[in-house]
Amino acid sequence: MWILSIPDAVVKARWGCSGAQCFQSQPWPPVGLGAPAREFGERAVCYNTSHRRLSTQKLRHTANPLLAIQTSLDSGSLSLLDALRRRAKSRSLAIYLVGGLLRDVLLGIASEDLDLVVEGDAPALARELSEELGAGLVVHPQFGTATVTLDGSRLDLVTARKEVYLRPADLPRVSPGTIDDDLARRDFSINALALSLTEPRPAIRDPHGGIDDISRGLVRVLHRRSFADDPTRILRAVRYEQRLGFRIEDETLSLAQEAMDQGYLAAVSGDRLRHELDRILQEERPAPALRRAIELGILAGIHPALVNSEAIDRLEASGQLRNVTDDSGVDDDQADDGRGGEIPPMLFLAALVYTLSPGDGEGIIGRLNLPGAWAEVVRDTITLRVLEPELAAPGLSASRLVSLVQGFSPAALLAVSRVTISSAAGRMLENYLDELQHIAPVLKGGDLLALGVPSGPLVGKILGQLREAKLDGQVDTIDQEKRLVEELLVQLGGQPGRG
Repeated sequence: MWILSIPDAVVKARWGCSGAQCFQSQPWPPVGLGAPAREFGERAVCYNTSHRRLSTQKLRHTANPLLAIQTSLDSGSLSLLDALRRRAKSRSLAIYLVGGLLRDVLLGIASEDLDLVVEGDAPALARELSEELGAGLVVHPQFGTATVTLDGSRLDLVTARKEVYLRPADLPRVSPGTIDDDLARRDFSINALALSLTEPRPAIRDPHGGIDDISRGLVRVLHRRSFADDPTRILRAVRYEQRLGFRIEDETLSLAQEAMDQGYLAAVSGDRLRHELDRILQEERPAPALRRAIELGILAGIHPALVNSEAIDRLEASGQLRNVTDDSGVDDDQADDGRGGEIPPMLFLAALVYTLSPGDGEGIIGRLNLPGAWAEVVRDTITLRVLEPELAAPGLSASRLVSLVQGFSPAALLAVSRVTISSAAGRMLENYLDELQHIAPVLKGGDLLALGVPSGPLVGKILGQLREAKLDGQVDTIDQEKRLVEELLVQLGGQPGRG
């Protein structure tokens, strides 16, 4: 692997970033990525497309990280942490804050994670904490873990453990261990940090050089077998790289490629892969991580059809959504989890599969063992893309448009309206989402019965035709609707019922 400097204007035109240092890891195009236009004779990929950052930066709160954490917490989290710290100090318990919270405090990033490791019985300690504070408690004794909740805040407590992987991509054999054992099992050095709760002003425990990697902006594994042990870490590396504005360290990137070449991703269950994909989709900006995973061939290692990021680019460029749940029909599960007007996660799933064939869509549904709502988005997105020529046809009536697209997943409809290259089809879908799906006649089934329509299938048939007429502007007032009902009753040969 070697470093290539590319002029900013060229980089910006291709990857949308500037001031970038790019690397070349293999001839262009890589296996499985098709044959796009040749650029610079090699594959050039930006380390990071989400943020631009200096290769080194001054870290925050290194003198007293515990104080910085305490002052950043809400009242519920602070109560949980203080109660646990009192226990640790009074009983000399080996309890440590670990992982992402420490990484983020050094970067000056707000974090709500309270993850702690105890050298001992974590569920028993969690029960004591719950009883003292009247807090909620969920225990998983088989895993040695527990979650304590108070006033909307949560604390996760885990028994320190060591892990041994007997086969690549298999789940590990777990046994109790020390804090150093626990840190040694972590995915990356930037997450292998710990802070003792027993000391008055503890320093961060950093046996794997994580603080230096944070300063340098690197995502680095702890050992050469890391990706073979757990190939899902490959997706995680991309997610951290793009979220934090870091870059995957060169040897780590080579090890990820080796693991993919060995087919280790194929040995991972669909549920585990889907979990990691879901975590990418839940990021504040999923597009950079998805794009990077495609560029590196990671998603192609999951399914060979996942090689195109153009629809993801168009979705991201389309901007934020307003009133997603009110205007589009996208429900809470498909929407933004309170992320303001940002693009809902399921729309990025739709963009990811937009260019696929129906067969490849079914292949991905099976490979990732997608739940019903996800599978619906995949199937509907692909079907809508196939329907685009008909949606874009001149003279398409409103009623015909509604008959074509009603019943499709709102997330798929909204995504395709944003990523289609057919402006006419996009306008039609927007019109359906914004207006047409809400249009209905004033008259209901009971009104038709009162007008003499006999009870039975004819009521539904006339209501359907009445809605079509309303959509196409053939009726407007309630009197016009009543006259049309009378006409339809004669045309359809129904015998008037009792009014």
